[in-house]
Amino acid sequence: MAAPTNGRLGFLLVLLVPVGAAWGSVGSGASRDDDLLAPYPRARARPPRDCARVRAGRREHESWAPPPAAAAAAPAAPAAVRAFVAHFGGRAVSGHLTRVPAPLLRVSVLEPGGPGGCARRRRATVEDTARAAGCRVAQNGGFFRLASGECLGDVVSDGRRVSSAGGLQNAHFGIRRDGTLVTGYLSEEEALDADNPFKQLLSGVVWLIRNGSVYINESQATECDETQETGSFSKFVDVMSARTAIGHDRQGQLVLFHVDGQTEQRGLSLWEVAEFLLQQDVVNAINLDGGGSATFVLNGTLASYPSDHCSQDSRWRCPRQVSTVVCVHEPSCQPPDCSGHGTCVDGHCQCTGKFWRGTACSELDCGPSNCSQHGLCTDTGCRCDPGWTGPSCNEECPLGWYGPGCQRPCQCEHQCPCDPQTGNCSSSQVKQCLRPSEATPRAAELSFFSRTTWLALTLGLVFLLLVSVSANVSLLLGSRAKRTRHVDGDYAYHPLQEVGGEPLAAEKEQPGDSHDSFKD
Repeated sequence: MAAPTNGRLGFLLVLLVPVGAAWGSVGSGASRDDDLLAPYPRARARPPRDCARVRAGRREHESWAPPPAAAAAAPAAPAAVRAFVAHFGGRAVSGHLTRVPAPLLRVSVLEPGGPGGCARRRRATVEDTARAAGCRVAQNGGFFRLASGECLGDVVSDGRRVSSAGGLQNAHFGIRRDGTLVTGYLSEEEALDADNPFKQLLSGVVWLIRNGSVYINESQATECDETQETGSFSKFVDVMSARTAIGHDRQGQLVLFHVDGQTEQRGLSLWEVAEFLLQQDVVNAINLDGGGSATFVLNGTLASYPSDHCSQDSRWRCPRQVSTVVCVHEPSCQPPDCSGHGTCVDGHCQCTGKFWRGTACSELDCGPSNCSQHGLCTDTGCRCDPGWTGPSCNEECPLGWYGPGCQRPCQCEHQCPCDPQTGNCSSSQVKQCLRPSEATPRAAELSFFSRTTWLALTLGLVFLLLVSVSANVSLLLGSRAKRTRHVDGDYAYHPLQEVGGEPLAAEKEQPGDSHDSFKD
């Protein structure tokens, strides 16, 4: 096998022109399902080891740990799709290789036609399923029964278990909740693990590469051949056909592989697929459904060359309606709605509100004091227990108030404080007050006399104030009247003594002296 050469999509399309002339053109409508990579007669006898179900215990598989938390938090590069033409034994084959960083956030296993497809045994083209889900890249997934549409093997779609293999031993590929990539065989107990459950899981046939080495021979000795129907297991492995596979490389990137072909005429054997993937630094990989099921869709458009003939006109080729689909989409958050308390941005939840925290915005955090152990943290802050208040519930109720958040006034008589938690007037924690039943009649009389006395004093003060105002007004008016007196319209004579208060000099002379005031 020669080393593969990478080409651009335009070159690939040019290459497919003569192939289309020879084999027909891509059409629309239903396919005939005539390119069956399934030569296993259902009636042939199988050794008991082929399909033994393993309910419990640990089976052989490889786990690839997710990147450290700091690296996972950094924005991941987008998925990289490369179209290629490779030469094997003098024949050229074309296909696609896709690498997906951070697959936990970007890869989903979809049911045919959307949720509920496996339960309804529905079939749909990869294009239809991918468009509805908004997939950037999509290819067919696990095996299924052509006659009934039954999904085969274990299938987990976005955390929902939609199909069970019941411990049947076929190769699996899955992504656990923490981002761990799992490749290999699983017991039913392992597939149902609740401590670190699978977020995505699907079954294939043949573990192609294990820990950097071809693992096909070991797979033939282990796996159940009921999942595919191609004849002998060795023929299923050796025959040329269209193929698809899924795995991961040494950087923890998920790898999708697709190659065009037609059973026994063109394409690759599983041995050639494994060798090609090893050259691409793939560490673990399993084989998925191939033949007429092999389909690759890019941005909602068919990018592969179908091998099934169209049912209405055999001169055309039509994509097959298949079962599960592997979808590469924009980064998603876990859960996608950020627990209803945030917004998903580039695969990371940005929490709304002041108190929601955590990668899923599912944790309430009211600060280091945690409401001082006297309240409950809510999405609006601390909800204080009765008897406590303040942003951190670290302040006791002020005198005269009680209850949750100290919102209720005490109802005690004699202005006694109440219990800050219950409002009980007989068990105040601040000072002792008489109970209403212990108050004496004299106390009531004193209380009444005190009120009467205050009323009388107030009325007396008001009366004195009015008398004082009246007297001052009278004096003011009388003073003004004296200064403005008139006599027959002339000015009145005012002796100086009246003005200055001292007698005149003439008046100081002895009595008997007389002077003529008109003397010359």
